[in-house]
Amino acid sequence: MLKSAQRVALGDKRLLWLRNSFRLLAVVMAGLHTWAAAISQSMNPDGVAYLDIGDAYFRRDWEAAISTVWSPLYSWLLGAALWLFRPPMPWEFPTVHLVNFVIFLATLCAFEFMWGQLAGTQQAGTVSPTRQIPWPPWAWWSIGYLLFTWASLCLIQIWSVTPDMLMAALVFAAAGLVARIRAGHDQWYSFALLGCALGLGYLNKAIMFPVSLLFMAAALMAVSDGRRALRGTGLALLFSLLIGGPFVLLITSAKGHFTYGEAGKFTYVRHVNGVIYPHWQGEPAGDGVPVHPSRQIFENPPIYEFATPIGGTYPIAYDQAYWYEGVVVRFDLVNQVRQLISSGLYYADLFVYRQAAILFSLSLIYALRKWGSFSPRRGGRAALLSAVGVLALLLYAPILVAGRYVGVFVVLFWSDLLAQARLPDSPVGRRMITTLSLLIVTFLGFNILLFNIQGLGDLARGGEQPPAGAAVAGPPARPVAVAGELWRMGIEPGDPVAVIGYGFDAFWARLARAKIVAEMLEWQATPFWLGDSAFQQAVLTAFASTGARAVVAENVPAYAKLPGWRRVGDSSYYIYLLD
Repeated sequence: MLKSAQRVALGDKRLLWLRNSFRLLAVVMAGLHTWAAAISQSMNPDGVAYLDIGDAYFRRDWEAAISTVWSPLYSWLLGAALWLFRPPMPWEFPTVHLVNFVIFLATLCAFEFMWGQLAGTQQAGTVSPTRQIPWPPWAWWSIGYLLFTWASLCLIQIWSVTPDMLMAALVFAAAGLVARIRAGHDQWYSFALLGCALGLGYLNKAIMFPVSLLFMAAALMAVSDGRRALRGTGLALLFSLLIGGPFVLLITSAKGHFTYGEAGKFTYVRHVNGVIYPHWQGEPAGDGVPVHPSRQIFENPPIYEFATPIGGTYPIAYDQAYWYEGVVVRFDLVNQVRQLISSGLYYADLFVYRQAAILFSLSLIYALRKWGSFSPRRGGRAALLSAVGVLALLLYAPILVAGRYVGVFVVLFWSDLLAQARLPDSPVGRRMITTLSLLIVTFLGFNILLFNIQGLGDLARGGEQPPAGAAVAGPPARPVAVAGELWRMGIEPGDPVAVIGYGFDAFWARLARAKIVAEMLEWQATPFWLGDSAFQQAVLTAFASTGARAVVAENVPAYAKLPGWRRVGDSSYYIYLLD
Protein backbone atom coordinates (compact mmCIF):
# COMPACT_ATOMS: atom_id res chain seq x y z
CA MET A 1 0.00 0.00 0.00
CA LEU A 2 2.82 2.38 0.96
CA LYS A 3 4.83 1.49 -2.15
CA SER A 4 1.76 2.13 -4.31
CA ALA A 5 1.28 5.57 -2.75
CA GLN A 6 4.97 6.33 -3.28
CA ARG A 7 4.73 5.37 -6.94
CA VAL A 8 1.72 7.65 -7.37
CA ALA A 9 3.57 10.52 -5.67
CA LEU A 10 6.62 9.94 -7.87
CA GLY A 11 4.41 9.89 -10.96
CA ASP A 12 2.79 13.16 -9.90
CA LYS A 13 6.21 14.77 -9.41
CA ARG A 14 7.39 13.63 -12.81
CA LEU A 15 4.21 14.90 -14.43
CA LEU A 16 4.61 18.24 -12.66
CA TRP A 17 8.22 18.43 -13.85
CA LEU A 18 7.10 17.62 -17.40
CA ARG A 19 4.39 20.25 -17.36
CA ASN A 20 6.72 22.89 -15.98
CA SER A 21 9.26 22.05 -18.68
CA PHE A 22 6.74 22.46 -21.50
CA ARG A 23 5.32 25.57 -19.87
CA LEU A 24 8.82 27.06 -19.66
CA LEU A 25 9.52 26.09 -23.27
CA ALA A 26 6.38 27.90 -24.45
CA VAL A 27 7.18 31.03 -22.42
CA VAL A 28 10.84 31.14 -23.51
CA MET A 29 9.92 30.71 -27.16
CA ALA A 30 7.26 33.40 -26.90
CA GLY A 31 9.80 35.65 -25.20
CA LEU A 32 12.28 35.11 -28.03
CA HIS A 33 9.60 35.85 -30.63
CA THR A 34 8.71 39.02 -28.72
CA TRP A 35 12.36 40.06 -28.54
CA ALA A 36 12.78 39.48 -32.29
CA ALA A 37 9.67 41.56 -33.02
CA ALA A 38 10.84 44.34 -30.71
CA ILE A 39 14.38 44.69 -32.08
CA SER A 40 13.11 44.62 -35.67
CA GLN A 41 10.45 47.28 -34.92
CA SER A 42 7.84 44.87 -36.29
CA MET A 43 4.35 46.21 -36.97
CA ASN A 44 1.43 45.34 -39.22
CA PRO A 45 -1.28 47.50 -40.84
CA ASP A 46 -4.11 46.44 -38.53
CA GLY A 47 -1.93 47.29 -35.56
CA VAL A 48 -1.69 50.94 -36.60
CA ALA A 49 -5.49 51.26 -36.64
CA TYR A 50 -5.79 49.63 -33.21
CA LEU A 51 -3.13 51.97 -31.81
CA ASP A 52 -4.88 55.01 -33.27
CA ILE A 53 -8.21 53.95 -31.81
CA GLY A 54 -6.61 53.25 -28.44
CA ASP A 55 -5.24 56.80 -28.44
CA ALA A 56 -8.69 58.16 -29.31
CA TYR A 57 -10.26 56.39 -26.32
CA PHE A 58 -7.67 57.73 -23.90
CA ARG A 59 -7.99 61.30 -25.14
CA ARG A 60 -11.78 60.86 -24.83
CA ASP A 61 -12.45 61.49 -28.49
CA TRP A 62 -15.48 59.22 -28.52
CA GLU A 63 -16.60 60.04 -32.06
CA ALA A 64 -13.22 58.97 -33.45
CA ALA A 65 -12.92 56.00 -31.10
CA ILE A 66 -16.19 54.18 -31.84
CA SER A 67 -15.66 51.99 -34.90
CA THR A 68 -17.78 49.36 -36.63
CA VAL A 69 -14.65 47.75 -38.11
CA TRP A 70 -12.07 47.79 -35.32
CA SER A 71 -13.32 46.26 -32.06
CA PRO A 72 -12.46 48.10 -28.84
CA LEU A 73 -11.02 45.68 -26.27
CA TYR A 74 -7.57 45.19 -27.80
CA SER A 75 -7.39 48.93 -28.50
CA TRP A 76 -8.10 49.61 -24.83
CA LEU A 77 -5.17 47.45 -23.76
CA LEU A 78 -2.78 49.06 -26.23
CA GLY A 79 -4.03 52.54 -25.43
CA ALA A 80 -3.71 51.92 -21.69
CA ALA A 81 -0.11 50.71 -22.06
CA LEU A 82 0.95 53.73 -24.12
CA TRP A 83 -0.92 56.12 -21.83
CA LEU A 84 0.63 54.57 -18.72
CA PHE A 85 4.25 54.16 -19.87
CA ARG A 86 4.41 56.98 -22.45
CA PRO A 87 7.34 55.37 -24.28
CA PRO A 88 9.60 57.53 -26.47
CA MET A 89 9.14 57.09 -30.20
CA PRO A 90 11.74 54.31 -30.73
CA TRP A 91 10.19 52.29 -27.89
CA GLU A 92 6.54 52.49 -28.93
CA PHE A 93 6.46 49.31 -31.02
CA PRO A 94 8.55 47.32 -28.49
CA THR A 95 6.06 48.38 -25.79
CA VAL A 96 3.23 47.06 -27.95
CA HIS A 97 5.04 43.72 -28.30
CA LEU A 98 5.46 43.58 -24.53
CA VAL A 99 1.67 43.92 -24.22
CA ASN A 100 1.31 41.05 -26.69
CA PHE A 101 3.66 38.94 -24.57
CA VAL A 102 1.54 39.56 -21.47
CA ILE A 103 -1.54 38.58 -23.48
CA PHE A 104 0.27 35.39 -24.51
CA LEU A 105 0.87 34.53 -20.83
CA ALA A 106 -2.85 35.00 -20.15
CA THR A 107 -3.63 32.80 -23.15
CA LEU A 108 -1.34 30.08 -21.82
CA CYS A 109 -3.16 30.18 -18.47
CA ALA A 110 -6.54 29.97 -20.21
CA PHE A 111 -5.34 27.03 -22.29
CA GLU A 112 -4.10 25.20 -19.18
CA PHE A 113 -7.50 25.73 -17.58
CA MET A 114 -9.27 24.23 -20.60
CA TRP A 115 -6.81 21.34 -21.02
CA GLY A 116 -7.00 20.58 -17.31
CA GLN A 117 -10.78 20.33 -17.48
CA LEU A 118 -10.47 17.95 -20.42
CA ALA A 119 -7.80 15.94 -18.60
CA GLY A 120 -10.42 14.87 -16.08
CA THR A 121 -12.70 13.84 -18.93
CA GLN A 122 -10.11 11.80 -20.80
CA GLN A 123 -8.92 9.99 -17.67
CA ALA A 124 -12.40 9.36 -16.29
CA GLY A 125 -13.44 6.83 -18.90
CA THR A 126 -15.40 6.78 -22.08
CA VAL A 127 -18.95 7.00 -23.28
CA SER A 128 -18.78 3.18 -23.46
CA PRO A 129 -18.69 0.97 -20.34
CA THR A 130 -16.06 -1.32 -21.93
CA ARG A 131 -12.59 -1.06 -20.41
CA GLN A 132 -10.37 1.10 -22.60
CA ILE A 133 -7.23 3.17 -22.10
CA PRO A 134 -6.81 6.91 -22.78
CA TRP A 135 -3.62 8.82 -23.44
CA PRO A 136 -1.07 8.49 -20.63
CA PRO A 137 -0.95 11.70 -18.55
CA TRP A 138 2.54 12.53 -19.86
CA ALA A 139 1.27 12.22 -23.44
CA TRP A 140 -1.90 14.22 -22.81
CA TRP A 141 0.00 17.21 -21.46
CA SER A 142 2.89 16.95 -23.92
CA ILE A 143 0.52 16.92 -26.89
CA GLY A 144 -1.51 19.76 -25.39
CA TYR A 145 1.41 22.09 -24.73
CA LEU A 146 3.00 21.44 -28.12
CA LEU A 147 -0.31 21.91 -29.92
CA PHE A 148 -0.85 25.17 -28.07
CA THR A 149 2.69 26.38 -28.76
CA TRP A 150 2.40 25.53 -32.44
CA ALA A 151 -1.00 27.22 -32.83
CA SER A 152 -0.12 30.36 -30.85
CA LEU A 153 3.36 30.98 -32.27
CA CYS A 154 3.12 29.52 -35.78
CA LEU A 155 -0.51 30.30 -36.68
CA ILE A 156 -1.68 33.20 -34.49
CA GLN A 157 1.86 34.63 -34.22
CA ILE A 158 2.70 36.65 -31.14
CA TRP A 159 4.42 39.42 -33.12
CA SER A 160 1.22 40.17 -35.05
CA VAL A 161 -0.31 43.32 -33.56
CA THR A 162 -3.88 42.07 -33.82
CA PRO A 163 -6.52 40.95 -31.29
CA ASP A 164 -6.25 37.27 -32.29
CA MET A 165 -4.09 36.16 -29.35
CA LEU A 166 -6.47 37.84 -26.92
CA MET A 167 -9.38 36.15 -28.69
CA ALA A 168 -7.61 32.82 -28.19
CA ALA A 169 -7.40 33.47 -24.45
CA LEU A 170 -11.12 34.19 -24.22
CA VAL A 171 -12.05 31.21 -26.43
CA PHE A 172 -9.94 28.86 -24.30
CA ALA A 173 -11.55 30.27 -21.15
CA ALA A 174 -15.05 29.78 -22.60
CA ALA A 175 -14.19 26.26 -23.77
CA GLY A 176 -12.83 25.37 -20.35
CA LEU A 177 -16.02 26.58 -18.71
CA VAL A 178 -18.17 24.54 -21.11
CA ALA A 179 -16.03 21.48 -20.33
CA ARG A 180 -16.44 22.17 -16.61
CA ILE A 181 -20.22 22.52 -16.97
CA ARG A 182 -20.36 19.29 -18.98
CA ALA A 183 -18.45 17.50 -16.21
CA GLY A 184 -21.25 18.32 -13.76
CA HIS A 185 -19.95 21.58 -12.27
CA ASP A 186 -22.94 23.52 -13.56
CA GLN A 187 -23.22 26.07 -10.75
CA TRP A 188 -24.59 29.50 -11.61
CA TYR A 189 -21.18 31.15 -11.49
CA SER A 190 -19.81 28.83 -14.17
CA PHE A 191 -22.49 30.09 -16.55
CA ALA A 192 -21.95 33.69 -15.42
CA LEU A 193 -18.21 33.43 -16.12
CA LEU A 194 -18.97 31.88 -19.49
CA GLY A 195 -21.15 34.87 -20.36
CA CYS A 196 -18.39 37.25 -19.26
CA ALA A 197 -15.80 35.47 -21.41
CA LEU A 198 -18.10 35.56 -24.44
CA GLY A 199 -19.05 39.21 -23.89
CA LEU A 200 -15.40 40.21 -23.67
CA GLY A 201 -14.71 38.04 -26.69
CA TYR A 202 -17.22 40.02 -28.73
CA LEU A 203 -15.68 43.32 -27.60
CA ASN A 204 -12.36 41.96 -28.82
CA LYS A 205 -13.46 40.64 -32.25
CA ALA A 206 -16.84 40.83 -33.96
CA ILE A 207 -16.59 37.22 -35.18
CA MET A 208 -17.18 36.21 -31.57
CA PHE A 209 -20.80 37.33 -31.89
CA PRO A 210 -21.81 34.25 -33.94
CA VAL A 211 -19.18 32.10 -32.20
CA SER A 212 -20.75 33.05 -28.86
CA LEU A 213 -24.03 31.60 -30.08
CA LEU A 214 -22.20 28.33 -30.78
CA PHE A 215 -20.81 28.32 -27.24
CA MET A 216 -24.25 29.09 -25.82
CA ALA A 217 -25.67 26.11 -27.71
CA ALA A 218 -22.82 23.94 -26.43
CA ALA A 219 -23.49 25.03 -22.84
CA LEU A 220 -27.19 24.28 -23.30
CA MET A 221 -26.43 20.75 -24.49
CA ALA A 222 -23.75 20.18 -21.85
CA VAL A 223 -26.33 19.84 -19.05
CA SER A 224 -28.63 16.82 -19.04
CA ASP A 225 -31.31 18.54 -16.93
CA GLY A 226 -33.27 20.66 -19.43
CA ARG A 227 -34.56 23.26 -16.98
CA ARG A 228 -31.19 23.69 -15.34
CA ALA A 229 -29.58 24.01 -18.77
CA LEU A 230 -32.03 26.73 -19.82
CA ARG A 231 -31.55 28.70 -16.60
CA GLY A 232 -27.78 28.49 -16.83
CA THR A 233 -27.61 29.39 -20.50
CA GLY A 234 -30.01 32.28 -19.93
CA LEU A 235 -27.69 33.57 -17.20
CA ALA A 236 -24.70 33.28 -19.54
CA LEU A 237 -26.62 35.18 -22.21
CA LEU A 238 -27.52 37.90 -19.71
CA PHE A 239 -23.91 38.46 -18.63
CA SER A 240 -22.77 38.42 -22.25
CA LEU A 241 -25.34 41.07 -23.17
CA LEU A 242 -24.44 43.22 -20.17
CA ILE A 243 -20.82 43.35 -21.35
CA GLY A 244 -21.19 43.40 -25.13
CA GLY A 245 -24.68 44.87 -25.51
CA PRO A 246 -23.81 48.54 -24.91
CA PHE A 247 -21.26 48.48 -27.74
CA VAL A 248 -23.82 46.91 -30.09
CA LEU A 249 -26.22 49.73 -29.21
CA LEU A 250 -23.53 52.36 -29.80
CA ILE A 251 -22.54 51.21 -33.28
CA THR A 252 -26.16 50.42 -34.22
CA SER A 253 -27.12 53.97 -33.28
CA ALA A 254 -24.16 55.36 -35.24
CA LYS A 255 -25.05 53.41 -38.40
CA GLY A 256 -28.83 53.80 -38.18
CA HIS A 257 -29.45 50.06 -38.54
CA PHE A 258 -28.68 46.97 -36.49
CA THR A 259 -25.08 45.86 -36.71
CA TYR A 260 -22.66 44.06 -34.42
CA GLY A 261 -19.68 45.02 -36.63
CA GLU A 262 -18.81 45.45 -40.28
CA ALA A 263 -15.33 43.93 -40.50
CA GLY A 264 -16.75 40.80 -42.11
CA LYS A 265 -18.67 42.84 -44.68
CA PHE A 266 -15.61 44.73 -45.90
CA THR A 267 -13.47 41.62 -45.91
CA TYR A 268 -16.10 39.92 -48.07
CA VAL A 269 -16.46 42.71 -50.63
CA ARG A 270 -12.68 42.93 -50.99
CA HIS A 271 -11.75 39.26 -51.11
CA VAL A 272 -14.86 37.71 -52.68
CA ASN A 273 -16.57 40.49 -54.66
CA GLY A 274 -13.21 41.96 -55.71
CA VAL A 275 -14.00 45.57 -54.80
CA ILE A 276 -10.93 47.77 -55.22
CA TYR A 277 -8.94 48.71 -52.13
CA PRO A 278 -7.82 51.24 -51.01
CA HIS A 279 -9.42 53.84 -53.31
CA TRP A 280 -12.77 52.55 -54.49
CA GLN A 281 -14.33 55.00 -56.93
CA GLY A 282 -17.35 52.84 -57.83
CA GLU A 283 -15.75 50.29 -60.11
CA PRO A 284 -16.47 47.60 -61.15
CA ALA A 285 -20.09 48.28 -62.04
CA GLY A 286 -22.64 46.51 -59.89
CA ASP A 287 -20.82 46.92 -56.58
CA GLY A 288 -22.68 50.09 -55.63
CA VAL A 289 -21.95 53.81 -55.74
CA PRO A 290 -19.58 55.33 -53.15
CA VAL A 291 -21.25 58.01 -51.05
CA HIS A 292 -17.98 59.76 -50.19
CA PRO A 293 -14.95 58.21 -51.87
CA SER A 294 -11.41 59.49 -51.60
CA ARG A 295 -10.87 62.37 -54.03
CA GLN A 296 -8.69 61.88 -57.12
CA ILE A 297 -6.70 65.10 -57.70
CA PHE A 298 -4.29 63.94 -60.43
CA GLU A 299 -5.03 61.73 -63.41
CA ASN A 300 -1.83 59.92 -64.38
CA PRO A 301 -0.35 58.75 -62.16
CA PRO A 302 -3.44 58.81 -59.92
CA ILE A 303 -3.17 60.80 -56.71
CA TYR A 304 -5.89 60.47 -54.09
CA GLU A 305 -6.61 62.96 -51.32
CA PHE A 306 -8.48 62.09 -48.10
CA ALA A 307 -7.55 64.76 -45.57
CA THR A 308 -11.08 65.19 -44.21
CA PRO A 309 -13.25 64.31 -42.38
CA ILE A 310 -11.65 61.13 -40.97
CA GLY A 311 -8.66 61.12 -38.63
CA GLY A 312 -6.07 58.50 -37.81
CA THR A 313 -2.64 57.81 -39.26
CA TYR A 314 -4.12 56.51 -42.52
CA PRO A 315 -7.78 57.61 -42.71
CA ILE A 316 -8.68 55.08 -45.44
CA ALA A 317 -7.90 52.18 -43.10
CA TYR A 318 -9.02 53.95 -39.93
CA ASP A 319 -12.67 54.12 -41.02
CA GLN A 320 -13.36 51.85 -43.98
CA ALA A 321 -17.08 52.10 -43.22
CA TYR A 322 -17.01 55.80 -44.18
CA TRP A 323 -15.03 55.53 -47.40
CA TYR A 324 -16.90 52.42 -48.54
CA GLU A 325 -20.39 53.55 -47.64
CA GLY A 326 -22.60 52.64 -50.57
CA VAL A 327 -20.83 49.39 -51.42
CA VAL A 328 -23.19 46.50 -52.15
CA VAL A 329 -22.51 43.00 -50.90
CA ARG A 330 -23.54 40.74 -53.75
CA PHE A 331 -23.52 36.99 -54.21
CA ASP A 332 -21.30 35.91 -57.08
CA LEU A 333 -21.38 32.14 -57.51
CA VAL A 334 -18.08 31.90 -59.39
CA ASN A 335 -16.16 34.06 -56.93
CA GLN A 336 -17.79 32.34 -53.97
CA VAL A 337 -16.84 28.88 -55.24
CA ARG A 338 -13.32 30.15 -55.91
CA GLN A 339 -13.06 31.39 -52.31
CA LEU A 340 -14.44 28.13 -50.90
CA ILE A 341 -11.89 26.16 -52.92
CA SER A 342 -9.11 28.42 -51.63
CA SER A 343 -10.31 27.92 -48.04
CA GLY A 344 -10.63 24.18 -48.58
CA LEU A 345 -7.06 23.95 -49.88
CA TYR A 346 -5.83 25.91 -46.87
CA TYR A 347 -7.63 23.60 -44.46
CA ALA A 348 -6.37 20.54 -46.33
CA ASP A 349 -2.81 21.78 -45.98
CA LEU A 350 -3.41 22.61 -42.33
CA PHE A 351 -4.96 19.31 -41.24
CA VAL A 352 -3.69 16.75 -43.76
CA TYR A 353 -0.12 18.05 -44.08
CA ARG A 354 0.85 20.18 -41.09
CA GLN A 355 -1.25 18.14 -38.62
CA ALA A 356 -0.80 14.78 -40.34
CA ALA A 357 0.38 12.94 -37.22
CA ILE A 358 -2.70 13.90 -35.20
CA LEU A 359 -5.04 13.09 -38.08
CA PHE A 360 -3.42 9.70 -38.69
CA SER A 361 -3.31 8.76 -35.00
CA LEU A 362 -6.91 9.70 -34.28
CA SER A 363 -8.14 7.99 -37.45
CA LEU A 364 -6.39 4.78 -36.37
CA ILE A 365 -7.61 5.00 -32.77
CA TYR A 366 -11.24 5.63 -33.69
CA ALA A 367 -11.12 2.84 -36.28
CA LEU A 368 -9.87 0.33 -33.68
CA ARG A 369 -11.92 1.59 -30.76
CA LYS A 370 -14.60 -0.61 -29.21
CA TRP A 371 -17.76 1.46 -29.20
CA GLY A 372 -19.90 -0.85 -27.05
CA SER A 373 -23.21 0.76 -26.14
CA PHE A 374 -22.35 4.07 -27.79
CA SER A 375 -25.28 6.47 -28.14
CA PRO A 376 -25.28 9.46 -30.51
CA ARG A 377 -26.65 11.73 -27.78
CA ARG A 378 -23.87 10.94 -25.30
CA GLY A 379 -21.30 10.99 -28.07
CA GLY A 380 -22.53 14.40 -29.19
CA ARG A 381 -22.16 15.82 -25.68
CA ALA A 382 -18.65 14.38 -25.55
CA ALA A 383 -17.67 16.25 -28.74
CA LEU A 384 -19.21 19.66 -28.04
CA LEU A 385 -15.94 21.61 -28.14
CA SER A 386 -14.81 19.94 -31.34
CA ALA A 387 -18.19 20.81 -32.86
CA VAL A 388 -17.78 24.47 -31.88
CA GLY A 389 -14.28 24.40 -33.37
CA VAL A 390 -15.30 22.96 -36.73
CA LEU A 391 -18.33 25.25 -37.05
CA ALA A 392 -16.14 28.28 -36.31
CA LEU A 393 -13.71 27.12 -39.00
CA LEU A 394 -16.62 26.89 -41.43
CA LEU A 395 -17.68 30.46 -40.59
CA TYR A 396 -14.43 31.74 -42.07
CA ALA A 397 -14.46 29.54 -45.17
CA PRO A 398 -16.78 31.65 -47.40
CA ILE A 399 -14.90 34.89 -46.64
CA LEU A 400 -11.19 34.55 -45.82
CA VAL A 401 -9.08 32.01 -43.95
CA ALA A 402 -5.80 32.97 -42.30
CA GLY A 403 -3.71 31.25 -39.65
CA ARG A 404 -4.21 33.97 -37.06
CA TYR A 405 -7.99 33.77 -37.51
CA VAL A 406 -8.33 30.02 -37.09
CA GLY A 407 -5.43 29.00 -34.83
CA VAL A 408 -7.47 28.79 -31.63
CA PHE A 409 -10.27 26.89 -33.36
CA VAL A 410 -7.81 24.31 -34.68
CA VAL A 411 -6.88 23.53 -31.06
CA LEU A 412 -10.56 23.48 -30.13
CA PHE A 413 -11.34 21.09 -32.99
CA TRP A 414 -8.76 18.58 -31.78
CA SER A 415 -9.57 19.01 -28.07
CA ASP A 416 -12.57 16.72 -27.56
CA LEU A 417 -11.41 14.33 -30.28
CA LEU A 418 -8.17 13.84 -28.38
CA ALA A 419 -9.93 13.68 -25.01
CA GLN A 420 -12.27 10.89 -26.16
CA ALA A 421 -9.59 8.86 -27.98
CA ARG A 422 -9.16 5.41 -26.41
CA LEU A 423 -7.91 1.95 -27.33
CA PRO A 424 -8.84 -1.46 -25.90
CA ASP A 425 -6.96 -2.14 -22.67
CA SER A 426 -4.48 -4.78 -23.82
CA PRO A 427 -0.70 -5.06 -24.20
CA VAL A 428 -1.06 -4.23 -27.90
CA GLY A 429 -3.34 -1.28 -27.13
CA ARG A 430 -0.91 0.10 -24.54
CA ARG A 431 2.05 -0.17 -26.91
CA MET A 432 0.04 1.46 -29.67
CA ILE A 433 -1.14 4.41 -27.56
CA THR A 434 2.46 5.02 -26.45
CA THR A 435 3.77 4.81 -30.02
CA LEU A 436 1.12 7.19 -31.33
CA SER A 437 1.82 9.59 -28.46
CA LEU A 438 5.50 9.71 -29.40
CA LEU A 439 4.60 10.16 -33.06
CA ILE A 440 2.39 13.19 -32.36
CA VAL A 441 4.86 14.76 -29.93
CA THR A 442 7.75 14.32 -32.37
CA PHE A 443 5.76 15.66 -35.32
CA LEU A 444 4.53 18.74 -33.45
CA GLY A 445 8.01 19.41 -32.09
CA PHE A 446 9.49 19.17 -35.58
CA ASN A 447 6.88 21.61 -36.96
CA ILE A 448 7.70 24.13 -34.25
CA LEU A 449 11.45 23.70 -34.80
CA LEU A 450 11.15 24.12 -38.57
CA PHE A 451 9.04 27.25 -38.21
CA ASN A 452 11.56 28.83 -35.85
CA ILE A 453 14.52 27.96 -38.07
CA GLN A 454 12.79 29.73 -40.96
CA GLY A 455 12.04 32.72 -38.73
CA LEU A 456 15.65 32.86 -37.55
CA GLY A 457 16.76 32.98 -41.17
CA ASP A 458 14.42 35.89 -41.87
CA LEU A 459 15.74 37.73 -38.81
CA ALA A 460 19.36 37.14 -39.85
CA ARG A 461 18.62 38.59 -43.30
CA GLY A 462 17.32 41.74 -41.67
CA GLY A 463 13.59 41.08 -41.91
CA GLU A 464 12.02 43.37 -44.49
CA GLN A 465 13.41 42.98 -48.01
CA PRO A 466 13.01 45.03 -51.20
CA PRO A 467 10.01 44.10 -53.37
CA ALA A 468 10.67 41.00 -55.45
CA GLY A 469 12.06 41.80 -58.88
CA ALA A 470 12.31 45.53 -58.15
CA ALA A 471 15.48 47.49 -58.99
CA VAL A 472 15.20 49.89 -56.07
CA ALA A 473 17.71 52.37 -54.74
CA GLY A 474 18.39 50.41 -51.57
CA PRO A 475 16.82 48.35 -48.80
CA PRO A 476 13.60 49.50 -47.12
CA ALA A 477 14.06 51.97 -44.28
CA ARG A 478 13.10 51.11 -40.73
CA PRO A 479 9.95 53.00 -39.66
CA VAL A 480 11.82 54.57 -36.75
CA ALA A 481 14.47 55.92 -39.15
CA VAL A 482 11.86 57.54 -41.41
CA ALA A 483 10.01 59.03 -38.44
CA GLY A 484 13.24 60.41 -36.99
CA GLU A 485 14.22 61.95 -40.32
CA LEU A 486 10.80 63.61 -40.64
CA TRP A 487 11.20 65.16 -37.21
CA ARG A 488 14.71 66.39 -38.05
CA MET A 489 13.29 68.01 -41.19
CA GLY A 490 10.76 69.94 -39.11
CA ILE A 491 7.66 67.76 -39.43
CA GLU A 492 5.78 67.87 -36.14
CA PRO A 493 3.19 65.51 -34.59
CA GLY A 494 -0.17 66.08 -36.25
CA ASP A 495 1.29 67.46 -39.47
CA PRO A 496 -0.21 66.20 -42.74
CA VAL A 497 2.07 64.26 -45.10
CA ALA A 498 1.70 62.47 -48.43
CA VAL A 499 3.13 59.15 -49.54
CA ILE A 500 4.29 57.62 -52.79
CA GLY A 501 3.92 54.02 -51.74
CA TYR A 502 1.15 52.47 -49.69
CA GLY A 503 -0.24 54.26 -46.67
CA PHE A 504 -1.76 51.07 -45.26
CA ASP A 505 1.65 49.84 -44.11
CA ALA A 506 3.39 53.20 -43.70
CA PHE A 507 4.31 52.50 -40.08
CA TRP A 508 6.70 55.45 -39.98
CA ALA A 509 3.69 57.78 -40.08
CA ARG A 510 2.35 56.27 -36.87
CA LEU A 511 5.68 56.74 -35.10
CA ALA A 512 6.04 60.31 -36.37
CA ARG A 513 2.42 61.01 -35.34
CA ALA A 514 1.88 62.35 -38.85
CA LYS A 515 -1.39 62.06 -40.73
CA ILE A 516 -1.28 60.73 -44.29
CA VAL A 517 -3.65 62.91 -46.33
CA ALA A 518 -2.77 61.90 -49.90
CA GLU A 519 -1.06 59.08 -51.73
CA MET A 520 0.18 57.83 -55.04
CA LEU A 521 0.24 54.05 -54.98
CA GLU A 522 3.70 52.59 -55.48
CA TRP A 523 2.64 50.29 -58.32
CA GLN A 524 1.17 53.27 -60.21
CA ALA A 525 4.11 55.64 -59.70
CA THR A 526 6.29 54.71 -62.70
CA PRO A 527 5.12 57.68 -64.86
CA PHE A 528 6.20 60.04 -62.08
CA TRP A 529 9.69 58.58 -61.78
CA LEU A 530 10.12 58.54 -65.57
CA GLY A 531 8.74 62.06 -66.06
CA ASP A 532 10.79 65.18 -66.69
CA SER A 533 11.37 67.82 -64.03
CA ALA A 534 8.36 69.91 -65.11
CA PHE A 535 6.03 66.94 -64.87
CA GLN A 536 7.40 65.92 -61.48
CA GLN A 537 6.96 69.48 -60.24
CA ALA A 538 3.31 69.42 -61.36
CA VAL A 539 2.79 66.23 -59.36
CA LEU A 540 4.45 67.73 -56.28
CA THR A 541 2.27 70.82 -56.64
CA ALA A 542 -0.79 68.55 -56.59
CA PHE A 543 0.49 66.97 -53.39
CA ALA A 544 1.07 70.42 -51.88
CA SER A 545 -2.54 71.40 -52.65
CA THR A 546 -3.72 68.80 -50.11
CA GLY A 547 -1.97 70.65 -47.29
CA ALA A 548 0.74 68.01 -46.95
CA ARG A 549 4.03 69.36 -45.61
CA ALA A 550 6.16 66.55 -47.00
CA VAL A 551 6.07 63.61 -49.39
CA VAL A 552 7.61 60.29 -48.35
CA ALA A 553 8.51 58.03 -51.27
CA GLU A 554 8.90 54.32 -50.53
CA ASN A 555 10.95 51.79 -52.53
CA VAL A 556 12.17 54.41 -54.99
CA PRO A 557 13.54 52.83 -58.19
CA ALA A 558 17.28 53.07 -58.77
CA TYR A 559 16.82 54.95 -62.05
CA ALA A 560 14.85 57.81 -60.49
CA LYS A 561 16.26 61.35 -60.60
CA LEU A 562 15.75 62.96 -57.21
CA PRO A 563 16.77 66.63 -57.07
CA GLY A 564 15.58 68.18 -53.81
CA TRP A 565 14.80 64.84 -52.15
CA ARG A 566 16.51 63.71 -48.95
CA ARG A 567 17.42 60.06 -48.66
CA VAL A 568 16.73 58.21 -45.41
CA GLY A 569 20.12 56.67 -44.63
CA ASP A 570 21.17 54.29 -47.39
CA SER A 571 17.61 53.07 -47.95
CA SER A 572 15.21 53.33 -50.88
CA TYR A 573 13.06 55.83 -48.93
CA TYR A 574 13.24 59.54 -49.77
CA ILE A 575 11.55 62.65 -48.34
CA TYR A 576 10.62 65.87 -50.13
CA LEU A 577 9.60 68.98 -48.17
CA LEU A 578 6.71 70.85 -49.75
CA ASP A 579 6.90 74.11 -47.83
